[in-house]
Amino acid sequence: MTSVLAVTQQRNIATVHGPHLPKADYTARYPVTTEDDPNMNTIAKGDVSGQTKVKPIQTVALIALSIITVWTLYMVPSWQALGDPFLLAAVATAVTVACLWLTRWRGSRAVKFERAWLAAFLVGMPLVYAMGWFAARDHAASSWIWVELLGLALFAAFAALGLKNSPWFLAIGIAGHGLAWDSWHYKNSAYVPDWYAVACLLVDLALGAYVAARIPAYREARRIAKKN
Repeated sequence: MTSVLAVTQQRNIATVHGPHLPKADYTARYPVTTEDDPNMNTIAKGDVSGQTKVKPIQTVALIALSIITVWTLYMVPSWQALGDPFLLAAVATAVTVACLWLTRWRGSRAVKFERAWLAAFLVGMPLVYAMGWFAARDHAASSWIWVELLGLALFAAFAALGLKNSPWFLAIGIAGHGLAWDSWHYKNSAYVPDWYAVACLLVDLALGAYVAARIPAYREARRIAKKN
């Protein structure tokens, strides 16, 4: 829709010794383009306002995640066994948090990388439990490995769906791993340390909240990628 802004200016011109000239009507017309004009590339107001509203939530969730990660590193009983899968998972969590700060600072250019990283992180969480079983298989029940492999397949499916379809699968999968998997293993398995089960639960909840707050950014990045 194109609206026209008309500015009308009238002048009376007269000469001292000659006859009076008729009134002249000078009209200047300026086209004003609105958001509804199909010829203009505009950004939907809802997308901009929606992303603006969730930015404080993203910041709070990421700060909470950072604090929990620092606490997790502090709770590690010993750093001597560097090959321990749970120690490696704690380090991977710290690297992930650093990457999230970096990708958020980089803006829309890093959103695709962030989403792929989170999908890989979701696959890695149940993988740590399976690796923990193999590391302690001498005193762990053999039936538990099938539970861990089932969890690996389940959360890998959530990661694939979150990467290819809706990012909500990432948020639900990460938070669900904490609520279902970590809480179930706490004081219930011989190969998962209690400190790790609690730390992973808190990390998953904070990270799930952050991913949920980032969903508008993921959708906007995919929409732009499809246009290009």
